[in-house]
Amino acid sequence: MSMELIPSKVKDKTIIKKCHICGEIIESFHEVERCPSCKKPFLPCQYFGKVHAKNTSEFKQLFSHVSELQEDLLIKGLYTIW
Repeated sequence: MSMELIPSKVKDKTIIKKCHICGEIIESFHEVERCPSCKKPFLPCQYFGKVHAKNTSEFKQLFSHVSELQEDLLIKGLYTIW
């Protein structure tokens, strides 16, 4: 039996995040700001490496699209890029 590679039809990557409060698994192309299940707000990935926001509109700009993230810098066990 030989294995055959099947080309993926999906070109965009997905962020998969687990809420550390309720355990909800969230899939998105952009970092989520809060859990859709328990409404727990999240910090953006790599928050401390970014400029700290002074107001709500600046804070929302800290959340990245999946193409801007590097998997090796994500918190293991809470995030993955697939």
